[in-house]
Order: sequence, then structure tokens, then C-alpha cells
Amino acid sequence: MNANECWFIGECMIELRRAGEDLLRQSFAGDVYNTAVYFHRSAPSRRTCFVTAAGTDNMSRALLAQAGRHGLDVGYVGTAGARPPGLYLIEVSQHGERSFLYWRTESAARQMLDPAHLDMLRSRVAACGLFYFSGISLAILDDDRRGRLLALAASVKANGGWVGFDSNYRPGLWQGREDARHWSHSALAVATHALVTFDDEALLHGDASAADTVARTLAGGPGEVVVKLGKEGCLVQTSVMNRILAVPAEKVDPVDTTAAGDSFNAAYLGARLGGASPGEAAKAGARLAARVIGVAGAILDEEG
Repeated sequence: MNANECWFIGECMIELRRAGEDLLRQSFAGDVYNTAVYFHRSAPSRRTCFVTAAGTDNMSRALLAQAGRHGLDVGYVGTAGARPPGLYLIEVSQHGERSFLYWRTESAARQMLDPAHLDMLRSRVAACGLFYFSGISLAILDDDRRGRLLALAASVKANGGWVGFDSNYRPGLWQGREDARHWSHSALAVATHALVTFDDEALLHGDASAADTVARTLAGGPGEVVVKLGKEGCLVQTSVMNRILAVPAEKVDPVDTTAAGDSFNAAYLGARLGGASPGEAAKAGARLAARVIGVAGAILDEEG
């Protein structure tokens, strides 16, 4: 791949989590943002660009500063005037499972891909070798912006780049399941690599088994499909493989499963771009995900 830039397009929000009685800890996270951070650590020689829109308030400036400290390029961030980042509160059960409360209706990220932002990205699209987005990236946008996002992805693909997509289905962000299905199908049509979670796909499409998800997703357009199964590992198949490959998860007692799939996707894509086979890449994804769920929070400390 000659184009060295890797674009991760989506939302980063203010994260609040409990740090004691009547005490909250603040950080920044979001599905695509998390993947971008971990991808940069997995493939540091590549220019990892976080593509979103940000406001002019202090929290927006702090968000972009943190992205920079994580090694992300924020030169392709669009402007959203006075709009602040979205915000969410995360609760974690004793078994490490999460629940969320969101305040994101007026978030700055919903304003990305306005005409000026789109023109800037179009002027650089030939430099993009990997374009990554999720179902959440699509869900927070209006239909015009969704179409623009997929057109950019199609341009990257036409230039020989990779397009990675994780459906990351969140029903509350969509007008209905048919709306989500429509845009998921459209995303798969331009994707080269789909990295989805079976629980999400069963809820969205009614798949009876993970093997059904593999077959349906592969038929949708991508040449490479990973179906994540949580503690059961994942299934991998490509258009040139004659069987589904099952890769086990690493054994770990979860503390917080936040960003498990995000980190898996990052390590998988980083390994594949580095020349690893799909099976080797899935093992790399499983190793990183196990580390991430072994501690609290979405983003591991660098030494973590």
C-alpha cells in the first residue's frame, strides 16, 4: 500500500465514570477514536488521522490535545462552531459489563462532512490507504452526510485502499431497524474489511448463527470478514479462503469490557497491513482486547 495515511472517521466524546462515592473521573473516548488510538500503537509508522468535527470550547480543545498526545493527526478535523463534544456516563457491573447514559444530540461530531470539510478531505483522498468507520459514525449523521461518508470510502476503495467497517449497532441512535439495515448494507457494499460483532448482527439482521453472519456479510461486498464472539473468540473468512477459521479469545477475568471490540479491530488491521495472515491478525486482536478488558477504561496507559 503506497498511501500511508489511515483515516478513522467518527466521534469522540467526554467520558465520565465513577471513581468513588460522589466522585467522577473524566476522560475522552468513542468507538472509532478508541480504534484510532490503538491502531497508531499497533502501526506507528503510518500516519493515523482522526477525522471528526470539533467546536471551539475548552473541552473540544482538550479533546484534540489528548488525541495529539496519543499520536493522532488532527489536521483533518472539521469545525463545528460553538457545538461541544457529546458526553456519556459509563457504569460497569461487577462482571465488567457496561451500561451507558448519553448526552450527544447536539454534539460537534454530527457537523462533520459539511461542504468545506468534505472539500478538504476530497483533496487528500488519494493519500488515504485505510478508511475506517462504524455504524455509529453513520448513525450520528443526517442522510446527506452519510452519503458523503460512503462516497469518500468508495473513492479510497477505487484508489486501491482498504475500507474497514464495524456495524457497532446501537438501536437508540437509529430511527428504526430498517434504517440501520439500509445504511449497514450500503456500508458493506463499499467495505473491503468488515469486523462485526455477532450479538449486534443477530439483533440487527436476525442471524441465527455466527456462521450465518459470516456468509451474509461476505456476500454483502467485503473480501474479508471477522465476526467477533466475545469470550468465544472470533470467526474469520476471506473471499479466497475455502473455510471459516475459528480463533479463540485470550482467557482473562474482565474488569471492564469497554473498547474490547475497538482494540481488537485496531490490532487486526494493524497486523494485516503489516503483512500478517488473517489468522495471525485475529490472534493479535485477541491479545490486545484481553489486555484492554483487564483494566478499567477505554484507553490503556502506554505502559499498560
